[in-house]
Amino acid sequence: MKGNKKMDGQNHIPNLKVPFLLLGLSIMLSALIFGFFFYQSRITRDYVDVLGSAAERFESDIVKWNITIQENTGLENIGQGYRNIQDKRDRLVNILSSQGIPEEGININPINTQDRWEDGKVVGYTLQQSLFIISEVIEKVENLALNPDELLANNIFFQTSSLEYFYSKIDLLKKDLLTMATKNARERAEKILQDSPYHPGRMISAKAGVFQIIEPYSTEVESYGMYNTSSRKKDITVTVHAQFLIQ
Repeated sequence: MKGNKKMDGQNHIPNLKVPFLLLGLSIMLSALIFGFFFYQSRITRDYVDVLGSAAERFESDIVKWNITIQENTGLENIGQGYRNIQDKRDRLVNILSSQGIPEEGININPINTQDRWEDGKVVGYTLQQSLFIISEVIEKVENLALNPDELLANNIFFQTSSLEYFYSKIDLLKKDLLTMATKNARERAEKILQDSPYHPGRMISAKAGVFQIIEPYSTEVESYGMYNTSSRKKDITVTVHAQFLIQ
């Protein structure tokens, strides 16, 4: 009987080999998984993220002069009003030509007619005609627009008058600026890594920001970009977000 009891006791001793084996396998599997993800993280993070920028000042080579001439008439003499506004327009075109402003750059829109009201009834008409002049002889256009003595002497008055400035080589300038901003991004990456044994290698991605074309010394910017046309001289800026592999 005692021998049988001893046998029963041995049967109740737990087998520890299986749990230890499972524990060992779990540790090995965890190490493999951790090593894999660590390796992957090193692969995806072995780059430097930088923002390059470039700016340049330039001067416009095209001017656009927007003009509106106006004539008020009574109810019975709208025909004369049309003739008067056409006469003003023709005299204006002659003055522009005499100042060396090419006639092919003069663009004329149709005459617009609006009723004039007083005390609830129509008492006459307002005739308006808009023109715009596009020219490369900026100084001559500016001289007439900013010093209208000759126009006033010829009884030519403007309802509205404004100047806009553009640059014919703006696309080429934008390409040059993107190149400069990309180069600046690499220089910044080199600066970041200068105290380490590494250096920036191949560029793996680049994304250009919007162009900001503003008047000199202005801080005004827009998230969707800006193109200021009111000033003859302008500043253009752009950024490039770039990533370089670390070598």
